[in-house]
Amino acid sequence: MNVTSYFNIDGQPRTKKNGMIRTKRGIIQSKAYREYEKSALWQLQVQKKKMNFKYAYDMGVKVTVLYYLQNRRSFPDLLGLLQATADILEKAGIVENDSFIAEFGESRIAGIDAVWPRAEITIERISDTMHPCYTTNPKLYKRAIAGEYDEWSDRK
Repeated sequence: MNVTSYFNIDGQPRTKKNGMIRTKRGIIQSKAYREYEKSALWQLQVQKKKMNFKYAYDMGVKVTVLYYLQNRRSFPDLLGLLQATADILEKAGIVENDSFIAEFGESRIAGIDAVWPRAEITIERISDTMHPCYTTNPKLYKRAIAGEYDEWSDRK
């Protein structure tokens, strides 16, 4: 398992919540988001294969995302972008559970790039077992108590 991994999602970053559509079966995400998610999942699978990335992060992680938007129209909110990215990382099998994302680091809307809109993603393993994610998240706590993270524990 890599301590740090880097991924890019090309295309105008989208949020899940904006433009939701009401159907007979319920509410679904907008067509623009569904297309973005489909493209993102494909791109991430290609990158995982090139990196020989075989296992999802199954521990606390810090994710930092720099978003470069195509333009200022329909300016998204950062929280919505982060939620969508977290869901995509889980669906792509990069993070086992998006609740394992304990920090969003220096994530931000970093600029406008009309030629290459994208999301640049850095994922860092949190190896300090004293980090609150290992005592507050029930799944991580259970694994920590079982000794699954002892190999890089700071405690003796």
